[in-house]
Amino acid sequence: MNDKKFWLIGMVLFGIFSQTLSAKEPVQDAYIETDGAGLSVYSVPRGALVYIDGIQRGITPLSLPSLPPGKYQLMLAKEGYENRSVLVTLAEGKHLDLTLVLALATGQLVINVERAPGAPGSDILPLYADLYIDDKQTSVFYQKLPVGLHRIRVEAFGWEPVEKVVMVFQDLTQILTILLEPAQFRVSGFRSERQRFNPYNPGLLGSTDFSFSVTAKGTGHISIYDSNNSLVYEHRFEPFTERNQRWTWNGRDRSGTILSDGVYTVVLSTTSVPYNAQEPVQIDERTSINIDSSLVIRPWSVGSGGAGLLYLPIPETLAPASFQMDSRLAFGFPYGAQEPFTSVPFSLGLRFAPADTWECAVSGEFDASRDPAANQASFTLRKTWLKGSHRFPLSAGLDLSWTLAEIASRTDPSVISWSGSQGGPRLGLSFLMPLGAHVGVGVSPALLWPMDTHTLSSGPIPDLELGAGLIGTGTTITGGLSAKLLWQNQDGREASWQAGPLFAAAELHWFPRPSVFVFHLAGGLWYISEKSGAFGSFGIGIIH
Repeated sequence: MNDKKFWLIGMVLFGIFSQTLSAKEPVQDAYIETDGAGLSVYSVPRGALVYIDGIQRGITPLSLPSLPPGKYQLMLAKEGYENRSVLVTLAEGKHLDLTLVLALATGQLVINVERAPGAPGSDILPLYADLYIDDKQTSVFYQKLPVGLHRIRVEAFGWEPVEKVVMVFQDLTQILTILLEPAQFRVSGFRSERQRFNPYNPGLLGSTDFSFSVTAKGTGHISIYDSNNSLVYEHRFEPFTERNQRWTWNGRDRSGTILSDGVYTVVLSTTSVPYNAQEPVQIDERTSINIDSSLVIRPWSVGSGGAGLLYLPIPETLAPASFQMDSRLAFGFPYGAQEPFTSVPFSLGLRFAPADTWECAVSGEFDASRDPAANQASFTLRKTWLKGSHRFPLSAGLDLSWTLAEIASRTDPSVISWSGSQGGPRLGLSFLMPLGAHVGVGVSPALLWPMDTHTLSSGPIPDLELGAGLIGTGTTITGGLSAKLLWQNQDGREASWQAGPLFAAAELHWFPRPSVFVFHLAGGLWYISEKSGAFGSFGIGIIH
């Protein structure tokens, strides 16, 4: 992308930003007199009836070019707004543009919240009301509202909610009294945030939240049973004093041991605490939760080949509805250059799982010190088609990606980014074989068709890529060593390849518990045509 394009984009963004700011500025009346004759009337909002000396002349915006000079009493009227009257003087040989801002017609509403006759006093059942007007919460019980219908809702823990529709009239003050009755004890919305989770995942990713709502005072506990109906965990809540309840479970039993894979039954048992002599009400709700240790959520580098090590995509996908975002800054020597970075290049990455064994990734690399055409954006779709098991631990995946670049690497090899990506489509396989509980070795062959975003054309013969590496995983870290070698085809029409650049890197990703933050640190080397250089990067992201 050349400088002119960047300038145009900047002007567009500046225009949008300035329009946003100007839209927030208050609109004011305007009287603009120019050479000519007649009167033009505008209103904010438009669509107001225009009366001149008591005679209706039209609807704004209205042009009256033949109105003779003189003094006129002008009035604007619009339903829902206050009438606006001004005295207008038209001078000889002058045209007047008149803009008037109309104010909303309003009335006053006073809302009183009281206990219904026979309801217990504050020493037995406190009353702390939440007020909602047209679904917006407010703490002000004296309101100045636009004329028209408004929905008033009052909620309070331990009391039945009340909703009323009120008509507000212009310039009138109305008093609305709402009587609250004590609530019947009810439980609703019992659910788990994750129906399936892996306790071995880091931080909050290795747990699930149970939530539900209650209407009145009570007590409750959650009991979790395995497939043999044996109790494995129990949690007791504090006495209910508010509507929304939440509890986080990390998939462990009462001794702190992570439970084995399987489906567990979760039972919520609640009992009311009546304010009078009535019998307590007992309500039970239940749901199920699936503990699945194969549902791995780990942070990796996000690049043009999908997630994995910097130069080794691996056949691992996030759990459905999970995502990872990160940003990194680089330093050292850009690929193919003898001088270090003159500015700080950076990368952005996002990966998310729309469905089980599927993953999408978007990434971009930017370096202001080089030609803007060297900046790149990549899109990747991954499918894990073989998941490792105890009998056959090898896992495999298929990656289809496309990197957008304005110059193809066949035209200018220096436009390969600092992390080794280049423009064009890429079709790759990835294989990972565990060597133990925390170590694995991987390999990723791929075909690349270098092309730019202008011609979108490439020869039928692709470049060849081979990535390999050693990965490591721990309780709160992932990382490893990876390398990538390219064999470049010069014209894309003959089956002739030449060994191209070689890249190697070491990296570490740390995700401290119980946060969702991820910290990245990497260092790498590149070599091509008797040139070599080193670079490093560090960054921060989140995973959920």
